Amino acid sequence: MQHKSKAKFIYLGIIISFLLVFFLTVGVQMNIPYSSRAFLEYQVVPVQSKVSESVENIFIKNGDHVNAGQTLFEVDKNIYIAQYTTALGQYNEVLDFIKNLKNDIEKSEVLVSKNKVLVEQNRKELSKYKKLFDKKYINELDYENMNTKFIESEKVLKESQNELNNLLIKYKKDEELTPQLLIAKGALKKAEINLKNTTVVSPISGEVVMDNFYKNTIIKQDTTLFYVKNDNILTVNVDLKEKNLKSIIKGREALVVFDGISQEIIKGTIDKITPVLAEGFSTSNTLVNIVDDNRWVRDPGKVRVSIIIENSDLVKKLSSGSKASVMLLSENNSVFYNTLAKIWMNIIKVFNYVY
Repeated sequence: MQHKSKAKFIYLGIIISFLLVFFLTVGVQMNIPYSSRAFLEYQVVPVQSKVSESVENIFIKNGDHVNAGQTLFEVDKNIYIAQYTTALGQYNEVLDFIKNLKNDIEKSEVLVSKNKVLVEQNRKELSKYKKLFDKKYINELDYENMNTKFIESEKVLKESQNELNNLLIKYKKDEELTPQLLIAKGALKKAEINLKNTTVVSPISGEVVMDNFYKNTIIKQDTTLFYVKNDNILTVNVDLKEKNLKSIIKGREALVVFDGISQEIIKGTIDKITPVLAEGFSTSNTLVNIVDDNRWVRDPGKVRVSIIIENSDLVKKLSSGSKASVMLLSENNSVFYNTLAKIWMNIIKVFNYVY
């Protein structure tokens, strides 16, 4: 009987221990979510030239801090100055063409008006000659001469009208829509943009990360030459379970341990949730893939959460993409759960350092 009583106490102890561990585990997952699927993200922007040429002047060096819009380097401008000058000449040539076309149209309109008056005069004269000829007051030669004069004036009028019509076809009332002007204006704008792009400026404020970039180097259009890194705002992206969505709110505090600097626990706060992006170490153009899974027990869905961490010179020495572990602190500042979180993250520190 004594052994049976001890066995009952042992079984009861096991059940109670299991329940305690179970509820503690559930409580931890609900109140202080944890994930080791986190990585550091800098704002890193590539510097590229939009034109191809040789590098003429470099105004910065590796490690320099630059401001957005600050000149970084220049490429040889000579060919682009020549292209701009040519395009400008062609543009002005088209403007002169339109101006001369307008003048020709005005002159042609005046000429058509004069020819119309002349035709009317000759028509009246021919009518008089016809009456005189019918009455035998003039001979047939005089009448034929007048008729020829009238026919010639009509011919001249028709030619002048055709010339005017041809000019009007070339001319657009809305001069800005003239095809030649549009082509010339486009070529001039392109040449102007290319000339402007011979000076390359910084896309953002930050630190220059550059290697093997020298004067007289031939560079190609849209090829990455070096980078500008803005590490004033340090962001950690982490995949947390969708089950915790209700408690993943902006401003909630978190603890972060990086694999590269496992000796230190970094504090941070939740900045935003990006639900459409795929989980894990994926690029920004990779969307969530919904797996067709109708099992009773399914893998939990995850959402990407961005955490802004405190500024740290040590973190800035890490590469963008460095792995990390994250645990959120208690939403209601529970001393019990916050203590558990700190204990767990200190354990992670040791494991990360050892492994």
